Amino acid sequence: MSPAGGTQRPRLIVTDLDGTFLAPDRRVSDTNLAAARRAAELGIPFVVATGRPVRWLDVLDDLAEAHSQVIVSNGGAVFDLARRSVVQAFPVDPRVALAVTADLRAAVPGITFGFETPVGFGCEPDCPTRQRGEPGVVQGSVEDLLRGLGPVIKVLGFHPDLGSDDLCDLAGSVIASRLTLTYAMVSASYGMLELTAPGVTKASTLALLCAELGVDAADVVAFGDMPNDRAMLSWAGRGFVVANGHHSLLRGGFVVVPGNDEDGVGRTVLDLLG
Repeated sequence: MSPAGGTQRPRLIVTDLDGTFLAPDRRVSDTNLAAARRAAELGIPFVVATGRPVRWLDVLDDLAEAHSQVIVSNGGAVFDLARRSVVQAFPVDPRVALAVTADLRAAVPGITFGFETPVGFGCEPDCPTRQRGEPGVVQGSVEDLLRGLGPVIKVLGFHPDLGSDDLCDLAGSVIASRLTLTYAMVSASYGMLELTAPGVTKASTLALLCAELGVDAADVVAFGDMPNDRAMLSWAGRGFVVANGHHSLLRGGFVVVPGNDEDGVGRTVLDLLG
């Protein structure tokens, strides 16, 4: 019997990257690479769905077995590795982004904002994010960034004194249904929230990809570790959480597998594929 309580092979495998598929050193382990190769041998798409932006996908250079289309920015866009281009994007309405950020600033003093586009990033000058110093990053006011960056696929909120859990608890009622709120824990000292267009999640974009491939949700297995994976894990026929995952997912009714420091994804996939 597989860890999910069934013996049927999946028709598609999808995994988060950081904290899930990648080892703690942010590399693809030999076991996880072997699992992706085994899926490729069987003709089973091995899809990556990450909160990372397009510019941080270099880690996939050594994972040729991955499906060409990568879900990035929590479902905000799809990047095609073979074509080296964004093939789908689900932008945030800039008027909504402007209203939501203003309301959050009033409700959560000290919050600052960054904006992800399909091809770049901009943030306020006092944002604590490490992205601020990267080449090509634009700094400016919220108004100037929303006006000049182009289509925004993810809004990020940062706070120097609040953790991500507390920050999102405070933000939820302010944002309501205007944007989709989620988050992942970060190793830095600041808290961070992530906002995409209404209804846009890793799950919604994965569902579109699966529809193109003719794969039902029941035939999908998904792996994750953070609240931004919850919708995807719930949508898939079988959802797995690595042991180092967020406490809310570990208590969420998903199957728990070994952590990313023990190749939990790769070991489980190899078990499922036989």
